[in-house]
Parts: sequence; structure tokens; C-alpha cells
Amino acid sequence: TNTNYSFRMMGTTASGMNKNGWAYAVSGGKRWAQDGYFEGTNYDAKSFFASIEKKINDNHSLNFTAIYASNKRGKSSPNTAEQSELAGTKYNSYWGYQEGEKRNSRVKRIEEPLLMLTHYWKVNPNTNWNTTISYQFGQLGNSRIDYTKADNPDPTYYRKLPSYYANSFLNGVYTGDNPANIENAATAKRNFLANKQLDWANMYRVNSENTANGSRFVLYEDRNDENSATFNTNLSSQLSDNILLTAGVNYLSSKTKNFKNMLDLLGGNFFTDSSTFGLTQDQQQSDLNNPFRTLGTGEHYGYNYKIDATKLDVFTQFKFVYKKVDFYLAQSFSRSSYQRDGLYKNGYYPNNSFGKSKKMNFDTFGFKGGFTYKITGRNFIDFNGIYMTKAPTSKEVFSNARVNNAVTEGITSETIKSVDWSYIIKAPRFKARFTGYFSETLNAADINFYYADAVNSNGDGAFVSEAVTGLNKQNRGIETGLEYQLTSTFKLTAVAAYGDYRITNNP
Repeated sequence: TNTNYSFRMMGTTASGMNKNGWAYAVSGGKRWAQDGYFEGTNYDAKSFFASIEKKINDNHSLNFTAIYASNKRGKSSPNTAEQSELAGTKYNSYWGYQEGEKRNSRVKRIEEPLLMLTHYWKVNPNTNWNTTISYQFGQLGNSRIDYTKADNPDPTYYRKLPSYYANSFLNGVYTGDNPANIENAATAKRNFLANKQLDWANMYRVNSENTANGSRFVLYEDRNDENSATFNTNLSSQLSDNILLTAGVNYLSSKTKNFKNMLDLLGGNFFTDSSTFGLTQDQQQSDLNNPFRTLGTGEHYGYNYKIDATKLDVFTQFKFVYKKVDFYLAQSFSRSSYQRDGLYKNGYYPNNSFGKSKKMNFDTFGFKGGFTYKITGRNFIDFNGIYMTKAPTSKEVFSNARVNNAVTEGITSETIKSVDWSYIIKAPRFKARFTGYFSETLNAADINFYYADAVNSNGDGAFVSEAVTGLNKQNRGIETGLEYQLTSTFKLTAVAAYGDYRITNNP
């Protein structure tokens, strides 16, 4: 590809089923790049797959599958038009040279192995029952630079860009065209172009000059360590020549640890876990149970909590097949439960951050149906409709989970209504589909975090946690897909789509 990696190699072998009823398949691969499409985006991914199956008899077999995939890649920065115009479309502010080598400060690392054991049971000639238990564990990390009592090292920090001066206002009056601001903008442009990459050497220098007080700049990662176990069992039975029953039960239990993990002190001896943004000493503490704690590499700080989640799904579906029409009816029930366990007593929320939150339960249901009318053997009309409720995610339930146990006010399950209609043509050389759709989502939630300047009359800035509930949306549109087989080796395809997606209220 031209975006992530430059090279790939892969090897696979499979045995087939031998006379003793054993079979296996093994596959391994690697993808890598020194630089992807964007500057400084190194890439290293390794993957391994192994599966072994034992056919016990004509009615039973067991399969064990293991998947291991690790991925480590340097990220690219999201750039404004100003940054791209100054530094080019491949510009990436996340990296800089360290002792002659490119080093990216924003590295995403994933390592989450998956183990599965499946039992296949042919109950009778018309009924199959498959059951799987699985376990997944591992970690996901996203690194970045943290700093205290020092200026933001990001070369694209807004005060370092020409637009900061070109867009200046004083008492509501535009002053960007003043001679002083014009000169300041020109100076900012020269400085940016001369120092548009991360300055690792300067961060090491500042830390070496402050050994007594600890590192001013450090590299850390936001970590998610998840352990999840799942159980699912699915039954498929041909009740008659015209009726097929599918039913299943799925259960998930997930425990996730979330914390900041210290990766590199960047030449310093230690780092103090406190924030300079707090107005009081208590507010500056990530954990009032361990105030002004000093730490080294490999230790947790900043925030530290667990999320326990469970989900139970039960569904049935009946499919009816006849000469001129096929139709199906399905229904489902689900229960989702979430609980936060705070391991730090946050200085801003001393009474609502440490220990377990109340458990939040959400019961949801769904009904789905549809039919296909066979006008001829090559022309069909297809219709699908659904009415369902959907539980919010844990991130929507706990609107600021890093620092407190608070539950989003007014949070509830979403209601989703949707229909789609299609006219389908299937000829030997020509295929076409014309589709119209409409869907409506009610009572959705949206959680955002950002830093805002001048949030009050004193001009103070603040970190904002914004929770929006009662969000209603409508999506409607039409889509067309055409395919024509010109020759045995040439195929012509064409697609067109028009959509109208709206938020229909003012939540």
C-alpha cells in the first residue's frame, strides 16, 4: 500500500483432514516500513495463525484456533490547511531527529492474542449446533509527550503559527493587519519552517538541567489492558422444506484496565505526578491517597481505573422460503452492565473518583423482518425493516471516566428505526441493484473532550468534558450499483449514491 507499510511477506501451510480425523493450518506474516506515505511513520506488524481440528465422528468435531497479531506504528498528525500550505501535504509534526535517527512521539502499539475452542455438533441431518468459548487478552498503547512547568513542545502549537498573529483581536477589534502583528506573523513563519519537527535534543537538555526537580518532559502512553471471555452457542435447524430456524445465545465478560504508563523520562531521574493546572494543591493531585508521588519508567500515573462490562444477547430468526417469495422474522433481547472502579482519588473529584461506581444496567430488544419477492428468476424486490433499542457504550455511560465515577445525566438506550427497499437484476452478463433507505436514531449520546480558551469573563482556559444526550438523527438516501461483463476478462462496474444525513433536534 502507499499509506502504512512498504513490504509484506507471508507463509501458509495446511494439512487437510487425515485418515485419523486430524487437520491443521498454520500461517505467519510480517509487514513493515521505515516510512509510510507520511514522514516519520515507521511500521512493524507481525501476525501468526494456528488452527487444529479433530473430527471425533460424523456428528462431532473440535477445533482450537489461536491468533496472535502485534502492530507497532508511528502516527501522522492531523494538519490544518495552514500547516499543509507551509510544510506540504506529507508533513507530520509528531517526529523529530534524535542523534540522527527519526523518532516519532505518537506510536500506537497493539498486542491482543485470541484463543478459541469450538465444538461442532451435527444433531441430525437437518440440525447443526455450534458452540464456541474464547479468551482474548493483551494491551493497546498510544504514546505522546507529557510536560510540566515548560512550554508545549509541539511545533504546531497554535501560538507558534503565523495565524496566531494574523487573526489577532483586541477588545473585539481586528488587529491582525497592524504592522507589529504582520511582522510577528512573518517571524513565526520563518521560525516554524526552521523548526517544524519535534526537538528531542532540547527536551533532553531541559531535563538534564532540572535533575533535582525531575523531568520537565516525558514520554508516556495511554494504556488499555483488556481481558475478555466470550461464550456463544448457535443452533440452525431446517424445521421443514420451507422453514429454517436460527437461534443463539452470546455472553461477554470484559475487564479493562486504563492508565497512563511512563515510557521514558527523556534523560531525567524521576517525574512528579501532579498537575500545574489545578488552582489548589489538592486539585493538582492525580491521587490524593499518594500526593506528589515521584515515579520512574514503567509506573502508572495521571489516571488509573478499571471498567467491568458484561453483555448477554439472545436471538431467534425464522426464515420462510417459497417459490415466489422468501421472508424472515427475527427478534433479540440483550442486557448490558457496566461498572467503573477508580484506583486513584482525583483532586478535583475527591468524593466521586475512588472506589466502585454504581452498576449501570441496560435492557434492550429488537425486531427485524424482511422479504424478497421473485418477479422472475432474474428480477427481485427486496425489503428489510428493523425496530430496536441499543445500549450505550461504557465511554458514553461514564462521561469522564479518567477522573470520576459520574454517570452521564440523562443517558439511556438509543432507539433505532430503519427500512430499505431494493430492486435487483441478475442476468448472465448484467447485474444491477437500486436501493433506497431511511433510518432514524433517537436518544443518542456524544461525548467530547477539548481545551477551550477564555471560558469565562476573566479569560481563563479550561479542559472541557462535553456530554450531549437526547441526540436525534435521520439518514436517508439512494444507491445504485451496476455491473456488466464485457468479455471473460473485462468487467465494467459503476456506482452512484446520494445521502442526506441530519441531526433533527437541538440536544
